[in-house]
Amino acid sequence: MTSKERVYAALRHEEPDRVPRFIWFGAQTRQQLNAAYDLGPLELDLRVGNDILQTWLSINGQMERPAALGESFVDEWGITWRHEGIYNAVTVHPLADADEAAIAAYTCPDPLSEARYAELGRLIAEYGESHFIGADVSGSLFEPAYHLRGMENLMVDMAMEAPEADVLLDKLADFTSAVAVESVRRGVDWVWLGDDLGSQQSMLLSADMWRRYFKPRMARIIAAIRAERPDMPIAYHSCGSMYPVIGELLALGINVLNPIQESAAGMDQQAIKAAYGDRLTLFCGPDTQQFLISATPDEVGAKTRMLVDTLGAGGGYIFGVSHHIQPDTPEENIRAMLMALHG
Repeated sequence: MTSKERVYAALRHEEPDRVPRFIWFGAQTRQQLNAAYDLGPLELDLRVGNDILQTWLSINGQMERPAALGESFVDEWGITWRHEGIYNAVTVHPLADADEAAIAAYTCPDPLSEARYAELGRLIAEYGESHFIGADVSGSLFEPAYHLRGMENLMVDMAMEAPEADVLLDKLADFTSAVAVESVRRGVDWVWLGDDLGSQQSMLLSADMWRRYFKPRMARIIAAIRAERPDMPIAYHSCGSMYPVIGELLALGINVLNPIQESAAGMDQQAIKAAYGDRLTLFCGPDTQQFLISATPDEVGAKTRMLVDTLGAGGGYIFGVSHHIQPDTPEENIRAMLMALHG
């Protein structure tokens, strides 16, 4: 099987020749490994056997935009970021003090700019026959909203049912829909949506608030995608504890859920497989916050084999770590995981 065939088989809930994988490396980890092994930009993905190649098309790409430590930059949204620690963090929210009229007058970036799709086009041209190509259109609603407005302001807007929240989120739904549909037209294999809805203990907002503000707009985005291609696979990413809305995301038309962060409350991968695995493809794996960092290589290998055997039974499973592999992860643990995957 090619990588593309392998992923499509898993999405159809068939057992492919092996469980497909999409292992993420944080930018700093990738730089370290590329330097240690003299690898080019995509060689690490190909060496570890990633079946999916994906690129950012929206705001979440700014988190790993190259910048020197302490350097600030302004992105296409007018948001100021500063490189602190491993990732870039927002320091200036351009709509923090905006009223309804100012938010209504705000113009989102051009969703159809050719520059946005340059890397996607390269991936499709070079690897589209062999690999499964993804278009990452996250954050889709919640994350760009709080980057633009500020988390506290956005939460107050929603709690007070202020019109600023609806105006801003409608703009973001339109932008995300346009980027998603354009990526479908350009030949991607799935559209990747998502927002981090959870903390370690619970959702960041109540399930009812999610239903009021985000569920109908996510439905609109998915409907736009499916109007362009009815069978388009749609993946959804949310870190943290977000179990209360998994069933509703599935009902909206989500096919794949990631990362099913087992260190967060209620996100038991085996339980989610039992509850939803006949309809939902799980894209998950070992915890990167503590387990991959502190476990022994033997423990990592055993955990990897267990996940492949249990979650991979009957298809509907893509192996990947719970998020990016962090730079303090022992290399021998990464090697143990890959050796277990290779059998």
